[in-house]
Amino acid sequence: MRLFNLLSSMINNIFLIFRSVSFWINLIISVLLFGPIAFLSGIVSYSICLKISKLWCRYNLSFLKIFCSLSYTYKGPRIDSTQLIISRHQSAWETLFLAAYAEKPIFILKKELLRIPLFGWCLFLLRNIAIDRSDGVNALKKILNSCNEHIANKRTLIIFPEGTRVPYGQRGTIKKGIFKIVESLKITSLVLNHDAGKYWSRDSFIIKPGCINIETLSLDYTPKADNLNTIIREHFY
Repeated sequence: MRLFNLLSSMINNIFLIFRSVSFWINLIISVLLFGPIAFLSGIVSYSICLKISKLWCRYNLSFLKIFCSLSYTYKGPRIDSTQLIISRHQSAWETLFLAAYAEKPIFILKKELLRIPLFGWCLFLLRNIAIDRSDGVNALKKILNSCNEHIANKRTLIIFPEGTRVPYGQRGTIKKGIFKIVESLKITSLVLNHDAGKYWSRDSFIIKPGCINIETLSLDYTPKADNLNTIIREHFY
């Protein structure tokens, strides 16, 4: 019996590795296929580049669901119900999901990502906000100016208030910059909690099968940073 269980576990692990490797190979190939089309179209049309990018994200989410058995459930207000999304950040999965389904998504990201051939060039053409995190106050000023412009143009800002990916089961620190952004925009936001890191860890290439739980909460504007911090933390943790 113990030998059977050991063999069964080995087979499951081999199959898990095979599916994970297949996804990463698929991801690279899909970038090489979709990337040139999105980049060339983005030079002349933001909307076409956006549609192709969303198609790429949805394709990879479908690949994860069908081939890796990684699906999700969603509870709460829809992500297209607001122009400001405050989301937990545990893995690359939620980035794919939000880019696929948020209306005209805009991410705040490290400027180094723009240097990645094809992928980074498309991030630039999609008008994401690229910053130098070491630039402190100047980086925050750039974010605030860009955020107001994007909101005026009916785009959706996606913010990871913890600043970086936080492993599943751990608590991150809510950065003070999020309060400055909310105060500047004065709009309703959507707080998004999920457990994607349980299945797709930032420290491993292995993607586990399962069902990611997503819960959203509509948050009316409040000028009180302490209240905002409490609501976000309670919904996240």
